[in-house]
Amino acid sequence: MSDILNEPDDSMSLVRYLLYSNEFDTRGICATTSWWLKNATHPEEMRRIINAYGEVVDNLNQHVNPNASYQSAEELLSLVTSGPSTYGHTALDQPVSEGAKRIISALQESEEPLFITGWGGTNTLAQALLHMDKTLSPSEASELRSRIRLYTISDQDDTGAWIRARYPELFYIVSIHSFNDYQVATWVGMDLVTSPGANSTIVQNPWLDANIRLGPLGAMYPQIIYGMEGDTPSFLWLVQNGLVYRDRIDWGTWGGRYSRPEPLVNWASGIYTNHFVDALDSGVIGVDGNSYQTNQATIWRWRRAYQDDFAARMRWTLTPNFSEVGHPPVLNINGQQGPDPVFVKAKSNETYTFDAGLTYDPDHPSDSSGLEFQWFLYAEPTFYTSNVTIEALPPPEGSSGKLDANDAGFANVTLGTRVRITAPQSFINSNTGLESNFHVILQVTNRAGLYPIRRYQRLVFEYES
Repeated sequence: MSDILNEPDDSMSLVRYLLYSNEFDTRGICATTSWWLKNATHPEEMRRIINAYGEVVDNLNQHVNPNASYQSAEELLSLVTSGPSTYGHTALDQPVSEGAKRIISALQESEEPLFITGWGGTNTLAQALLHMDKTLSPSEASELRSRIRLYTISDQDDTGAWIRARYPELFYIVSIHSFNDYQVATWVGMDLVTSPGANSTIVQNPWLDANIRLGPLGAMYPQIIYGMEGDTPSFLWLVQNGLVYRDRIDWGTWGGRYSRPEPLVNWASGIYTNHFVDALDSGVIGVDGNSYQTNQATIWRWRRAYQDDFAARMRWTLTPNFSEVGHPPVLNINGQQGPDPVFVKAKSNETYTFDAGLTYDPDHPSDSSGLEFQWFLYAEPTFYTSNVTIEALPPPEGSSGKLDANDAGFANVTLGTRVRITAPQSFINSNTGLESNFHVILQVTNRAGLYPIRRYQRLVFEYES
């Protein structure tokens, strides 16, 4: 749902979404209103960009697995709708819009979760929810609502608070703050240029001119007026790069990290609302070498990765020749190929060995020399407060096997394809009231092409009772 043409950044986000749309099963693309675009919607802008996508989709499909191909432009065009062309709560007194009908149809088409992104106001979804209440039994409406996974870019009309109050069980990711104080929201980390810790160069027009505004689809990417792609985190968290796992936005992804406002002990007991709000990452090493603790760093720490990845994909639009451009590495730990996590049943003070040697570079299947392997603790997903020993087996030739900090701002990084990890003594975490589980991330970077391309695999250590 997008208030597209309110400003250029929605058009930018739609270009990026289309480049990653092979990873999704798109069921609807809806033009909406917002506080900043109160009385009009612009589905024609969506169609213009999708038509440009149609010029390059054949090239794109030469760079992905046929089982995860890009949808045709014709199919996507058929899914473009509009929500009500009025602001906020007033839409609830109007006939249900085509956009709201499409949401209901999409919920009815599959029992799988329906991920909804809110780039503007949410009155189209509010219409759909109210219409379901009026036309379906309570159990049917509840079942459909349980499939929704909503990530909205702050509240941009007055229906966000109405939805959260009426449907506390709805899976709802949002930054909540006072009106127009977007500078405190997590999603601002996508394009933040005021923090000395974030790499500002690669989210500004000169870099975008050179690396993104290429070919028919790249030509649809407008110049920045206020900021680059503030809406993109709402789908970036779902890119199958090895960081995301089902509904665990609290585990941290390219789209940021959000957590429930209630203590996790309540979550474990089933006493909670299903809403997720801004969360902090701590000790994030910025490009200036200083350490940061902010909610926005949960996104900007990955900026080098998601911008390089974006640029690499835009190159796919220019050629059908697989060998001319770079592609993501395919990760494998102890025989388990990503992107899903490797779950480890851990015991206190036990040591475990992990081998990523079966990871391969699809551009050079018989040669992994262009791949760089990094292992590091990601403490925040479980509020982990202890140290974890990660040792390289053996260290890479000519290296100490350690890196002070990597390009995602993680400290104490271990290098190499094989590592030994010792699980510390288990303890009850005072922040959660739960056992002290922890996460280790493997980041593999393919440096053989024009742009470094990163993928991840998550080790989830769960202490056995």
